[in-house]
Amino acid sequence: MMHCPFCKTSAHSRTSRYLSDSVKHRYYQCQNVLCSATFRSMESVESIICHPVTGDEPADEFIQGEMDKAPKQRPSATQ
Repeated sequence: MMHCPFCKTSAHSRTSRYLSDSVKHRYYQCQNVLCSATFRSMESVESIICHPVTGDEPADEFIQGEMDKAPKQRPSATQ
């Protein structure tokens, strides 16, 4: 969600499209019916904060232990 650049009311995203693997145009519409401005923003990946864990790196022991304890499936509503 972004704020409208005109009236500062919240604007909701309506659609988006990728321009490249790391750049996206997102289209917004202002939620204020008296304004109803439509505008576009550009999103891009600025920097990577943390790379994903690869298969050859050891997983954190606490997280792995919690994952092992977690149920593999959600119980059904009839159980």
